[in-house]
Amino acid sequence: MTTLMSNTIYALVRKGFHVHHAATLSEAKAIVMQLIGPADSIGFGGSVTLQSMGIYEELQSLGRHPHWHWKSDEPKPEAMAQAASSDVYLCSSNAITADGCLVNIDGTGNRVGAMIAGPKQVIIVAGSNKLVDGGVPQALGRIKTVACPLNARRLGLDTPCARESTCDAAHCQRSMCNVTSIIERPVGGHKITVVLVDEEAGY
Repeated sequence: MTTLMSNTIYALVRKGFHVHHAATLSEAKAIVMQLIGPADSIGFGGSVTLQSMGIYEELQSLGRHPHWHWKSDEPKPEAMAQAASSDVYLCSSNAITADGCLVNIDGTGNRVGAMIAGPKQVIIVAGSNKLVDGGVPQALGRIKTVACPLNARRLGLDTPCARESTCDAAHCQRSMCNVTSIIERPVGGHKITVVLVDEEAGY
C-alpha cells in the first residue's frame, strides 16, 4: 500500500466514510458482493471500473435484477430512476483527494445525485489511479485532463478534450461537464462505502 493510499484511507474514515482496501480488483469484487444484502435492490451508475469487474453479470447469474442504463433492457430514463431509488447504488469516483473528498463531474447528474442522496448505501469502487496527492483543484485537474478526454473518446464525442486532451469549455458544444460535485462527508444517515484498490481501474 502506498503512502497516498494509506493517507487517503485515514482521511476518508475520519470524515465518516466506510472504507475497505483491496489488493486486486478480484478482491474488490468479492468485498462488494458481500456488502450487498440478499433482499437489496441494486442500481449502477455509469462506470468503466465496474464494467471491467463483471459485477453486473455476476449479480444476474445469481438471479438478481440490477438496474443499469448501460446494460438493462428497460428504457434508459427508467433504468436511471430505478437505480437512483435502489437500496444499494454501485459506482466509481472520478477522483478522490488525499484529504478525503470525492470529486465527480457528470453529464446528466444521475450518478452524482444518487451518490449524495437516495439509496440507503452507496458503494464506490476506485482504483489507485483515481487518487490525487492534493485537494479539490488537483482532483478537478485530473478529471479535466484524464477522465473527460478518455470518456469523450469512448463515447465518440467531438469535444476539445477528446481531440487534444485539453479542456476548452468555452468552445465545447457537447460537454459532459454539466454537474460538478464535491462530497466532503456523507450527508446525515447516508452510508457511503469506498472500496479502494491497489490497481488502476477505469478512467
